[in-house]
Amino acid sequence: MIKPTPIIGISWYFPPQGAVIDGRDGRASVSFDGVPVPLENADFKALGGVEPDYDMVGRGIYTALRTNPDCQWNSVYAAWLRDAYPHLLAELASHILMIDHKDVDVLYLDRKINYMKIMALLDPGNPTLAAEIGAACLDRGLRMSSLQQCTVHLYRAEKYLSMAVDKAPTEALPRLNLAEVQYLLGRYQAAALSWEGLYSVLEKAENERLQLRSQRILEGKLPKIPPVDYLEAIGVAFESFQSGDYEECAAILTDVLDDLVFIEDFPMPEVWHHLGLCYQNLAMPKNAAECFEEALKRDPGYADARKALAALAG
Repeated sequence: MIKPTPIIGISWYFPPQGAVIDGRDGRASVSFDGVPVPLENADFKALGGVEPDYDMVGRGIYTALRTNPDCQWNSVYAAWLRDAYPHLLAELASHILMIDHKDVDVLYLDRKINYMKIMALLDPGNPTLAAEIGAACLDRGLRMSSLQQCTVHLYRAEKYLSMAVDKAPTEALPRLNLAEVQYLLGRYQAAALSWEGLYSVLEKAENERLQLRSQRILEGKLPKIPPVDYLEAIGVAFESFQSGDYEECAAILTDVLDDLVFIEDFPMPEVWHHLGLCYQNLAMPKNAAECFEEALKRDPGYADARKALAALAG
């Protein structure tokens, strides 16, 4: 028996050969077929040498998949959930819908991705699910609060978006998101090729933005390094700011802002705002004011930058 990969909050029960568990008054059953059963730690401790009951197994499967939908035997556990615990599957779907209707932070976005991965285990050929997972991974990778993990999430986005495009090549949104990922990873020619077939379905502003990008690619006016590397650098800078290392944060952000091609393509007023805060903490009020003004040029409604500028003015 292969030793299962550890999952937080889960202990493993190894059922005897041929073990089967019944539930829902005989309307549901699970044949374990030698597969290790995930149980919540409290349930595992409560076994006392007896086999787990139907509810224990359901809780364990549900927790294991939500925590790590990429775990070993994940497809088996998803099938158990579908066949023996349809009420838990319905609950999972309702959680996805609730998250979709909220402006969520990265913690909830991670949950949404995990929950959709479980659904995809039950319908691996569904291009809509693959597209939604890919879009969520792209969103996750571009969140300001965790840019230092941008590369990992963009590669995950590329995996699922490529699957979606392969299965439904005429769908515009997955192709557009995949092209965005390609551009961020520095695969400029692939991105430009994808955009060529999308201009006719885009709104005017988006069309013009991508046409400009394509023109820059054609002329060789590209960022000095792939955009994803700058995004990760910004994430590191923000971490330095949070730890009070304002000089390090300012040094990194100044390097990023030195690439005019990148900054023109990604205005990111948050970068100017953080650089201004660094200068403010370093007793450089003139430089701080200039940065806050730059942030407001890129986003006139940026309230934090406006407040910081007003505070400097006294």
